[in-house]
Amino acid sequence: MATIEDAIFTRGSTFGGLTALLGTNPTRLYPVQAPQNAVAPYVTYQMISGPREHAMGSDPGVAHPRFQFSPWAKTRTEAKAITVQLIACYSRWRGVVATIDVLDSFLDNEGDLGLDDVVLLYQRFVDFIISHRE
Repeated sequence: MATIEDAIFTRGSTFGGLTALLGTNPTRLYPVQAPQNAVAPYVTYQMISGPREHAMGSDPGVAHPRFQFSPWAKTRTEAKAITVQLIACYSRWRGVVATIDVLDSFLDNEGDLGLDDVVLLYQRFVDFIISHRE
């Protein structure tokens, strides 16, 4: 059974503006954590929270998770360019992807996290609320 994470990966790995920056073989879009020695630039993403709708007597089967995407790049400019493409890809996203019915996606927040002194890459964050049917 497909998950919202499957839909996120499918959408990102087929979005031209994003794959132009992250490549396609493989797309450098990783759930939670990039593999050791990942080639930059890349994006990690993770669910931050996962609230669901509730109703009297039955639940409608709709979730509104917050996902945080983190572009990692050699320069701040490159990380910002990836951020712009993440916003183009996921903001106001609707439709069925990987059998998941995405109802809507809202850009909620973005910002700089600066230079990570361990991997020596610039990191930003972009948060989306992605409403979907379960």
